[in-house]
Amino acid sequence: MYSNRIVWLLGICLFGTLALAQEKPLVSKPAGSYQAAWFTLEGAGESWPVFVAWRDGKPVQFWSTRHKLPGVGKTEGSLKLLTDNLAGDSNKVSAELRLVSIWAPIRRLALQSLTLDVAGGGWTLVSDGKEISQGTLKGGTTVNAPIAAGQDWPSFYGAMTGCAGPSYGKPMIADLSQAMPLWRSEADSLSGWGTGVDARYADRAAHGTLCGGSSSPVVADGIVYLYHYRPSGDVMPEGKDAEVLAKFKVHPVEHDSMRRFYSKTADVVVTAIDGATGKTVWQSVSPSKQGNYQTHKWRGANPTPAVANGVLVVADYSRGLHAYDAKTGELKWTRGGANSVQKDSAPVGPVISGSVVVYQNIGLDLHTGRELWKTPKDGSPRRMIIGGKERVLIVGPTSSLVDPATGQTFWTSDVVEKDKLRTVAMPVCEEDKMVAYFATTDAQTGKVAAYTVTETGIKRAWESEQATWDENLFLAISKGRVYAAHRDEGPRCLDLATGKTLGAIPELKCGSNSSLIVVDDRVFCQPEGQHGRQQIHLVNAINLKTLGGVFTPRHNDTTAYGQMPLANVVVDGRLIVRGMDGLYCYDLRKP
Repeated sequence: MYSNRIVWLLGICLFGTLALAQEKPLVSKPAGSYQAAWFTLEGAGESWPVFVAWRDGKPVQFWSTRHKLPGVGKTEGSLKLLTDNLAGDSNKVSAELRLVSIWAPIRRLALQSLTLDVAGGGWTLVSDGKEISQGTLKGGTTVNAPIAAGQDWPSFYGAMTGCAGPSYGKPMIADLSQAMPLWRSEADSLSGWGTGVDARYADRAAHGTLCGGSSSPVVADGIVYLYHYRPSGDVMPEGKDAEVLAKFKVHPVEHDSMRRFYSKTADVVVTAIDGATGKTVWQSVSPSKQGNYQTHKWRGANPTPAVANGVLVVADYSRGLHAYDAKTGELKWTRGGANSVQKDSAPVGPVISGSVVVYQNIGLDLHTGRELWKTPKDGSPRRMIIGGKERVLIVGPTSSLVDPATGQTFWTSDVVEKDKLRTVAMPVCEEDKMVAYFATTDAQTGKVAAYTVTETGIKRAWESEQATWDENLFLAISKGRVYAAHRDEGPRCLDLATGKTLGAIPELKCGSNSSLIVVDDRVFCQPEGQHGRQQIHLVNAINLKTLGGVFTPRHNDTTAYGQMPLANVVVDGRLIVRGMDGLYCYDLRKP
């Protein structure tokens, strides 16, 4: 009953054995008509929606908006509902599910089979071989509008470098608890670090928590792109590791996930997803292209792709760089990579400026990968507009301002080391201002500071009045306002020109690895981005009043653990988030 997904997993494994002979990645483009529908399951005094997608009449994806289905008894722990296999056709769908707890306790709670009789209008749930509930099925086909032209999120930092999205210009809901689920991506992806497995509790890998890194999705021309990695399955564990694996021999999906935990290498997986429906446009798999790294406590950057001008550029965790035709998925060029992953060490990712992609401190031709220029020291690139012209600021121990088109270096500076700036995922920029967080002399507190960047140098413009401590304060800028997510306090808003505090939101106390994004007059604040559970609050960007209820995911959620959070992407009135097992989309458009 696990044939569909097991065959797919075995296929990836077999390709992995050919890694040394593969010059190009394996590109798949699913054929056949794609159809998705939302159904309402009613029964046992309850009602809740489920999502089903088909390719040529064969079910390929499932999403229940609740983890605990009717009739299931008392449970404990952190619940996730995993989809192991789908069978049937457009008239009847059988979903083989696993209810698991991924923390306190870590174990499988139940094996379930949910049958949806689409033609007959009913459903039945069997748990551990016993029918426990049934009811009525209602619903129909769902059609969603394409993402509008210009509604792009081309890198981790959004439309430019301020963690702000493109202007939507239309009404959005003022209560995130009312955000309606739209789709789950046809393609699965693996867990982020926040819900990931760790060597301290390796058997957690069998329960859906195999890590694939915490790269964020990006969007261009109506297509959503995601990079993650999948352990290649190139090692058969021995000794005590083999004993752990043997505990899961009865269940093929658990066994396969557990075996992959011990892999030495991982496949680089890049997926292009239709932003209107979640269907796969193309997927590229580069077998054994990077090292496998499994941990819960990652404390580094998470390389996130950049996409523009018809090219998608992906940096992987082994510092490889790969460029794809954004429409077809064909590999245009690649350099580096195929290395082990270093603990807590990875680049933020590339940026694209015109026909040049900038990665760390190197400028490359976007279409050929030819090296065009290189600055003296490594760093992390940020796009800026200075004097009406686009420049790239390389932020690192030795920072530089570069004309990306020519490679001209205007200046170099030791401002990062001198001012003790935190630079894992920050700073952020708007126009000629760079905003960062720095540790004070005693290293017990820190402040926000802004710098004016010109072609002649970089100079501190102001520092914030209040001091607070955070190992990695997250910042966002939009329309002359700076938003800072202070740990153990609420976010604050500062005037970009002067540094004056414009207001605060003390009721939204932030935890670890918070994130902020700004779209029009809304701030989307995720106070906690480390410990595996996601919530998003909505704030008026002008008066700093919280709006409506809290977004609590109705999917298997994940986080990025430390230093660089997952970006919650908002484009064309839709929220796109990376979950523990795929991408999920919610509707923010006001009816």
